[in-house]
Amino acid sequence: MRLLPAVRQYRCVDEDLVGISMEAVKRRFEVLLAAGAQARKLPGSLVAAGQYLDRHDFEQRGLFGTAAAILVFAQAGRDEKSIETIQVLVDYLHDRADLEPRLAASAEEAIEISRRIEVEKLDTFKTADLVFALSFVPAAVSRRDELLRSLTRRIEQARLPQGGWATRLQESGEFDPLATAHVVRAIRAASVPVRPADMDALLKSVVGGEQAGTDRYVRCFALLTLTYCDAKVHRAAVENEFKRLTRELHADLGVLVEANYEYTVGKRQYYVRIPWQLYLVELTVRLHPTTRFFHSYVQDHLLRVIAAVDSADGFRYPASGSALSTRTYGTVCNLLNEIQQRLSSVPRMRMASQLINNVTRFAYSRTAAIVLWLSTGAVVAITTAQWWLDDSSSAKELTPNFLATFVLVAGQVALSRLRR
Repeated sequence: MRLLPAVRQYRCVDEDLVGISMEAVKRRFEVLLAAGAQARKLPGSLVAAGQYLDRHDFEQRGLFGTAAAILVFAQAGRDEKSIETIQVLVDYLHDRADLEPRLAASAEEAIEISRRIEVEKLDTFKTADLVFALSFVPAAVSRRDELLRSLTRRIEQARLPQGGWATRLQESGEFDPLATAHVVRAIRAASVPVRPADMDALLKSVVGGEQAGTDRYVRCFALLTLTYCDAKVHRAAVENEFKRLTRELHADLGVLVEANYEYTVGKRQYYVRIPWQLYLVELTVRLHPTTRFFHSYVQDHLLRVIAAVDSADGFRYPASGSALSTRTYGTVCNLLNEIQQRLSSVPRMRMASQLINNVTRFAYSRTAAIVLWLSTGAVVAITTAQWWLDDSSSAKELTPNFLATFVLVAGQVALSRLRR
């Protein structure tokens, strides 16, 4: 099993490790908002985030990045400064449609910016990400409720007649399982009721594996979304599909990869990334926090992600480029927040993580090695002395002595293997 290169050794995530990692995520966003070029032209104290977390000279700012920043400060920040940061991010979103064209360098650019903003208003994924992030923001943040109502109203008006949503917020579109999953998770987090028709349409696209005709990475996120809904009647179907997906995907957790989901709006091609490995881990902790969550493939992947998050280079998917993604970091933060909530609310899960890590730390301690070797030496010395002092002893009576020595040496070897 893989261990973190840290002073404190970990075999699985616990409350301390989750807290440290969430703070590391928040720090990167603090640096971006303080030093990034994307906020320099904004008036007053307004700030925004863009697609990249570590490209401080990149002027692009947008909805995905700003939604991720709000989510991170809402989940990882518990201080007054974080609330103040959320406030100016929300203010930017509220004023964005009027503000951005005024910042354009020319009239032609202003027209293009206005057109792009109108197109983005109909983007289901971006709208859903904003609603999901805002659902974690305290109601004390001014204009938060106003913005949430506006976004959820836009979503409600775009619901398809048969249930669900398209990749574009319009009633005449074609049902899309990934877009629907994003919307359902978002409105559920915002305490907006989910209609049975939406649930049924989403469930139909998930259950049945490949026979459902839905990409397995899309099914992974859609299944995760179903766990956000209070639909006990679907529990058996969700469990069966979870087992199927786990068999299909758990072997691929050894390498950091994500999937791209392409879709067409009008004549233009767009894509949204699916960090399905993070979704599969979150799905596991939501369904089985005291059992499957502690399987080695889950914990090994989590520790690999956390080690990258806490490193100087940061966490990235190599095939997706060298830059750190704000949206990916938002997803990491949401996963860590989910684990943190479960650890605080499920005593058996918290006790198991503490016990596993305490055993690991003892195994790594000098005390464990010294005790084991002293025990080995003591057994050999005592039993040999007893044999030597007994006049009636024979050579074959040394056999138990050698067996005991073998067992203790085997224990030392096992301890060494555990430390790898």
